[in-house]
Amino acid sequence: MAVNVHFTGQTTENLSRIELLAWVNRTLLSDFKKVEELCTGAAYCQLMDVLFPSCVPMKRVKFCTNVEHDFLSNLRIFQNALVQLKVDRSVPIERLAKGRFQDNFEFLQWFKKFFDANYDGKVYDPQAARNNLPMGYGTPSTLRPSQKFNTGGGTAQVMKRAVSNGSSTRLHAAVNEGKHTLHGQKSLEKISTLSSEIDELTIQIQNAEISREYYYKKLVLIENLINENPEDGQDAFCERVKEIMYATE
Repeated sequence: MAVNVHFTGQTTENLSRIELLAWVNRTLLSDFKKVEELCTGAAYCQLMDVLFPSCVPMKRVKFCTNVEHDFLSNLRIFQNALVQLKVDRSVPIERLAKGRFQDNFEFLQWFKKFFDANYDGKVYDPQAARNNLPMGYGTPSTLRPSQKFNTGGGTAQVMKRAVSNGSSTRLHAAVNEGKHTLHGQKSLEKISTLSSEIDELTIQIQNAEISREYYYKKLVLIENLINENPEDGQDAFCERVKEIMYATE
């Protein structure tokens, strides 16, 4: 179970933005240039993995991106981890994803305190945990746009060699390989989108269950109050309230 912390933003021990950013980069061996870039959500996902191993599906985290859709996906994964650990803190996903300094700075201040309260000092290899993928704001050459470009160039070179060798069989094989690669990339994109939708629906269900429990307790309190404290002249009113509470439609 996670240790909850409350943050007012007015305590004297708060670190500066430079110190906080240095802490993130040092802990994760990442390459964020400014606090606003933490809007990607990737850092929070991996910092949660430092604190609570396996609480975050690391394979679904986009560690180096500049696409808002990926920001939202990462932040939802992070939020889902907090909900599962019963952390009493909501994540302002939409505001963080916009990349504004103040929103990201204030949230980072809270998270640093949360991290310090829950960190047990164990050794952690951040690069190995994310399969040596780079982490930062941007699009490295290993991401999809470059892959598509390189795949196309590679296919063209294979096709050129096949033609020069007079082998139509190799030509068809190269074309088919390119098609399979494109189909595979489209499938991965679809899987990523569906995974994000599942995360969002899971969070919505959990929030709905919390709200249901909250209002059910309220109704129980009202019922007990009516039954235990009847007053003269209010019996009809109490009975009417009961009728509304117990109505099935």
